[in-house]
Amino acid sequence: MGTYTFVVYNDEGDDMEVYLQDVKTEQIYLEVENFGGGATRRVTATLPPASYRWVCITSYTIKFSKPVTVTGDELPERVHGVTPVTPLDLRIPINRYVAWVQSQLPTLSRQVKQLQADLHAGNVAAAKRDWLTAHLTYETLGAAYRAFGDLDDAINADPPGDPAAVVKFEGFRKIEAMLWAGKPAKAIAPHGDALVAAVGRLATELIKPNAITPLDIGIRAHEILEDTLGSDLNGVGDAGSHSELATVNANLTGTRHALDPLLPLLEKQDPYLAETQQWLKKTQQLVQSYHHRDGWIPLSSLTIGQRAELNADVQQTVELLSHVAVITEPRNGTR
Repeated sequence: MGTYTFVVYNDEGDDMEVYLQDVKTEQIYLEVENFGGGATRRVTATLPPASYRWVCITSYTIKFSKPVTVTGDELPERVHGVTPVTPLDLRIPINRYVAWVQSQLPTLSRQVKQLQADLHAGNVAAAKRDWLTAHLTYETLGAAYRAFGDLDDAINADPPGDPAAVVKFEGFRKIEAMLWAGKPAKAIAPHGDALVAAVGRLATELIKPNAITPLDIGIRAHEILEDTLGSDLNGVGDAGSHSELATVNANLTGTRHALDPLLPLLEKQDPYLAETQQWLKKTQQLVQSYHHRDGWIPLSSLTIGQRAELNADVQQTVELLSHVAVITEPRNGTR
């Protein structure tokens, strides 16, 4: 047992995927992807005591080496392998997630139409309130953004340096920038119309084949909060409403919904799942502690200590969610 270094050579005339697999459990402890014909690669793996075999997969064949037994004491820190999850294994979770997103679209549509009505009525106070409601609903759909293609930019593009002055800048953030900059509702109304039209096209995008791919579903469950760290918790995603913490809360909710359909797979092989769920709950409770009766505290109002605690909690949660992305990465089956 311990850490081993291997030199792997592809003598096939085709690209290959190579696994080092526990013969008994069929878990993978080393993976070589995109391994071209004639290529040589030096790789390292830490292995607990067990019998292992190499599995070499091309587009037309699967080959297995003879098993080799690694002996010795168990490692001080347990090393976890990964059972291959195939694209077919991910089809049911994807379908369940798509169904959930579809169930949210009527609510989102109703909310953006209310925002549109506020703007046409010249009611800026109501528009600010209803903007936040609709925006937070959209932020819970984080694992589906890639399925929306260019529509995501039309609905929720990140604000540039001066979002109110950029002609092509559209969506929630454009409306936010204009509302909180004191622009008249009449000037903002066309952007509300465009937002309603873009949201109305979401359902069509979502029913396209492979709108959410097997690779997307697990990665996005991890990337939602990773993006939150780089954008909302740095204040760069805000365009004037100072609702960063409300967005972080919505992203945490979105992460939980992205995880839900993956739980049957994760419960079988993610040793960090319970800890991940605990940190999601802990982090969301911390974020929600900054929501008072009169609204959300602006991110800029938090003390240095509060910012540090919040960032640390989100970072720890992101780190734990990285295991979800690894486990659910679609791989070739070895049978």
